[in-house]
Amino acid sequence: MSRVRTISIRGLTIKLLVDSKVYPPSFTTRLIAKNLPSLDCLDVLDLGTGSGILAIVASKLGACRIIATDISRRALDNASINLKMNNVENVELRYGSIYQSVENEKFDVIISNPPMTPSVRPFPRYTWGGADGRMMLDRVILDASKHLRKNGRLIIPTISLVGIDKTWRLLTSLGFKIKVLGYGWRPFGDKLIKIKEYIDRLEHADYFYDKFWRPCWRVILYEAILP
Repeated sequence: MSRVRTISIRGLTIKLLVDSKVYPPSFTTRLIAKNLPSLDCLDVLDLGTGSGILAIVASKLGACRIIATDISRRALDNASINLKMNNVENVELRYGSIYQSVENEKFDVIISNPPMTPSVRPFPRYTWGGADGRMMLDRVILDASKHLRKNGRLIIPTISLVGIDKTWRLLTSLGFKIKVLGYGWRPFGDKLIKIKEYIDRLEHADYFYDKFWRPCWRVILYEAILP
């Protein structure tokens, strides 16, 4: 099932054909889009593009060339439609997992919103982050330096269910200089409520309760700069 939505971000009006089987623009996706730094004349890699929204925003913010990848061919087809609907012509779509399709290439900026839902039982591929939620997140971080130019930047979020401090320590150990671009929080959805007891057993998981006594996860958006 598909439908067209209009999304307003940073003064931009973006039209998206939303496919029910492709990762839709989430709260975290919007957080990234709202806080992207200047991309004027830069080469950008969008890992796990999904609907293509971050590639579209990057183009509108002045990026020179954008490679957008995904392991789902359905997502790439959906992103292709969305690029055309928004008159974006400087994005190249490629099929592959993580850095597979850009093996020998370097970029000024890497943007990624990897799946981070922790669960023993697989969720939909575009949300499932493995047993501790860090399966894809850590792979993006560990190999980022191979694909960044000097002073290149990795823009990546981390939710509190997978360990915000753990991401900070990993980035620091790899030599990145780190700053926080954005912060937000959201109540657990129905799927997280169902696995809350499992989340409670995870070493690095953290959440809080709001005034309505709902469990809520936090998200931090990091900018990691490669010296």
